[in-house]
Amino acid sequence: MGITRILDLIVLILLATILLMPRPDASVKPALTVDAERRERVAELQAVLAGHPDDAAASVELANIFLDGHRPDWALAAVSKSLKFHPDDYRLQQVRAIAYADRFEAAPAYAAAQEAMALCTRAPSVGAGACDETAHSRIALLVSTLKAIANVDMRGAPYAAKDRIFHELHPVFVPRPKANAKAKKPGAEKPPAAAPNHP
Repeated sequence: MGITRILDLIVLILLATILLMPRPDASVKPALTVDAERRERVAELQAVLAGHPDDAAASVELANIFLDGHRPDWALAAVSKSLKFHPDDYRLQQVRAIAYADRFEAAPAYAAAQEAMALCTRAPSVGAGACDETAHSRIALLVSTLKAIANVDMRGAPYAAKDRIFHELHPVFVPRPKANAKAKKPGAEKPPAAAPNHP
């Protein structure tokens, strides 16, 4: 009976090894595609938040790094924890709006952007800092852009969402100046002087 159990364990270990060992052609990629320095910063910020989960500035910085690394779910998790301690911080709602938009969820993104705008126009909460003119302009642009796509299924109709976003952002094409930039007036050119006749 004891030998059978040992053999069963050996078979289970071998089977687990075969199933869990990566294939030789498997390529390993980092979970967060940012440079090494920013990955180290992520570790620092996570250590700060482990000791001080109410640090809103660390949460915003961490969420922005996650957004740069195309991890909107992680960014939402980072700011959601901090919102429990700072529900009146416009920065957290602004990052939340961007993260939802990055997940192609237009309606919650627009709602979060509206909340950020409402908080920005109120008196600043403790630790959030004043919502200056630059921050207000960015949030206003975010609100107007997300309003245009709030009722659009971004996953089902990505091109419609893209067209509306471009319409709101008013992209402008500025042509390069031509090499011959000076416009010449018609008739201003003098005809070449005739060669003198020598007898």
